[in-house]
Amino acid sequence: MRRVFYGWYIVAASVGLNFYLSIVFFQGFQVFFLPILNEFGWSRAVTSGAFSLRQLESGLLAPFIGFLVDRWGPRVVILAGILLGAAGMIMMGFINSLWTFYAAFLIASLGTSGSSHGVSWSVAVANWFDRLRGRALGIAMMGPVVGGPFVVVVAVLNGWFGWRSALILLGIGMLVVGIPLGMVARSRPEKYGMLPDGDTHPRTDESQSASWQSAGYGHSDGMTVAEAVATREFWLLMVLFASMFMGISGLMVHLIPMMEDMGYSSAQAAAILGIMFLLSGIGRVGAGFLADVLDFVKVMVGLIAFQIVGLLLLVMIGPGQLWLVGLFLLLFGIGFGGTIPLRPFLMMQIFGPHSFGALQGLVQGGAIGAGMVGPVFYGWVFDTRGSYDLAIYASIGTILVSLPLLFFMRKPSAVALSVR
Repeated sequence: MRRVFYGWYIVAASVGLNFYLSIVFFQGFQVFFLPILNEFGWSRAVTSGAFSLRQLESGLLAPFIGFLVDRWGPRVVILAGILLGAAGMIMMGFINSLWTFYAAFLIASLGTSGSSHGVSWSVAVANWFDRLRGRALGIAMMGPVVGGPFVVVVAVLNGWFGWRSALILLGIGMLVVGIPLGMVARSRPEKYGMLPDGDTHPRTDESQSASWQSAGYGHSDGMTVAEAVATREFWLLMVLFASMFMGISGLMVHLIPMMEDMGYSSAQAAAILGIMFLLSGIGRVGAGFLADVLDFVKVMVGLIAFQIVGLLLLVMIGPGQLWLVGLFLLLFGIGFGGTIPLRPFLMMQIFGPHSFGALQGLVQGGAIGAGMVGPVFYGWVFDTRGSYDLAIYASIGTILVSLPLLFFMRKPSAVALSVR
């Protein structure tokens, strides 16, 4: 009986850890927002400042995390992130002032950024797969999708023990859950006598390595950071994902109040957001499978089309039109979710594994940085016009701007040969 390829254990560990991180921090921490605010009497703006700083911190640190992953390997970075994240969560159980809240929250944010699938797990999974890389990345990023419905567990703990004890318990849980899962991560299969995808013989198609070698690189496994940033493709990818995330980030923050303005209850609006994340799983896995067998440009064009049609439907939704809400969730959820695994997939396909962590971190940082604009813009549009329609049309515009960039990208071998 053939043994399960170890790369799939890494995929499963990524799902498991990001499932937990999503429940306790990325999605679930909102449960503690009002209890903390009410105890200390802070304003919502002041309390929300920590969330804005988290976004800024994640964007600034993503390139640094990528460089550390390339230098030390993903397992060391993931385990260090788990320790920091757990320490920050536990510290929040003992806060007594605004500055201690900010400090503990930012430590937790730093740790979860290093241990999430944004950079570290993407590198680990991408290195262990080649032919099956797209589907492996798509599955590896399912943690937040399956974690959403379990945020209720955090609310139950908050109700039973209070927010301080709940945060301490969740921080301890991060160590119990995270350390064993983090230990599963490995750098590359060749170090352990294996080949990507579980192959037993090296692939006969070595055109990629040949292109990099003939271009004069010192590394047959891809480009250095300096070589990659000198290419047109790197900056096209940077602008592509930044422009797409700029509009999407605003929608994610304002979707619940937007649906409430349309006449839906708070519970219905929250359910709509949860369902969108759930349906994004179809896009994450589906786009990963398609990227393994089709030209990535065709896959991206399809996903962008789904996003645009979904946003156009959002403008048309009125009270009681749940069928139209469902169609929007399906189309936009698939389009949004599918682009998530394609980001590391394209970086690996074009630039190779040599400096993949650093390059993935740079692109991730650019996307997150651009994403800080969207929520503020959506809020400003509503404050000045009393409607989100103009902001939604602006999101469609930023996504459409990204579409022509795809057709300026060359195949990986052409990129490699053009640099020298």
